[in-house]
Amino acid sequence: MGELFKKLSLVGLCVAALLPGIASADEDEEPLVLKPSSRWHVNYADDSCRMMRMFGEGDEESAFVIERYGPTDSFFMLVGGKPLKAARHVDTALRFGPDGYEFDRSTKEGEFGEHSPAVMASGMRLVATPDADEYQSYNEHFDPEKEAQDTDLFEQEITPEQEAAISWLEIRRGRARPIRLELGSMGPPMEAMRQCIDELLTHWGIDLEAHREITRAVVPKANPARWVRSSDYPLNLVRKGAQGLVQFRLSVGADGVPTQCHIQASTRPEGFDKAVCNALMRRARFEPALDAEGRPIASYWRSAVSFEMP
Repeated sequence: MGELFKKLSLVGLCVAALLPGIASADEDEEPLVLKPSSRWHVNYADDSCRMMRMFGEGDEESAFVIERYGPTDSFFMLVGGKPLKAARHVDTALRFGPDGYEFDRSTKEGEFGEHSPAVMASGMRLVATPDADEYQSYNEHFDPEKEAQDTDLFEQEITPEQEAAISWLEIRRGRARPIRLELGSMGPPMEAMRQCIDELLTHWGIDLEAHREITRAVVPKANPARWVRSSDYPLNLVRKGAQGLVQFRLSVGADGVPTQCHIQASTRPEGFDKAVCNALMRRARFEPALDAEGRPIASYWRSAVSFEMP
């Protein structure tokens, strides 16, 4: 799919390590099955669409959350609850079933209020697509010509039929008992998510109909990994050993120059947000999006920056 959610990783201090090959629990162990205990709730925010549902009851109650920040098949996912408790820094594997996307790379651990601990992962999809993991090697293989040919910015690679076929999520954490959330058909909730995304784009001032027929999406003129550098890591946060993840959106004018930087989600501290926007507004430059007649139009570009200590 077009560049909407390819992750920027800072060099040096800020490289995010990927962990292939996740060890999991005994494959023969029956999972703890948690059934829905609430309806789906969709939240229309200024810069994102969030969908949430509860599963299980009592001490087993768990939360399932997905967030999208634009019209892409990938999403941020959080699962939180006492059943996810495991040894610290344990490897986690996630799988949508019966024939969905399998995620066996590193996840982040955190807190989600009373539904803690929480496991979080970016770049999730319900179904694997040929380029589902392409963003993982984006920094090493950036190709402006290939980007310019990728015009399916607003096209969905995963079909509604494929979404509807997904009905559960399984979480395996080390040797702990696996957990299975009985999601039910994901067709209706993902359709609600698409409606939310359409409204989101309208609020951004995007001409939705014109963008559905674009002949070229916004294309970076240079490797985006060089736009935010190790030297941009705030020194006071380096001294504190602070780390963070910043999701952002750049409004891009018809001349390819960013007009505004929007923080869509951030783990904070706020110093990371300012560092990202300051660096991007100075260095980010694009080939503008083109409409059906090949004329430049205002659009946007999304990505994320991870600040991590070695």
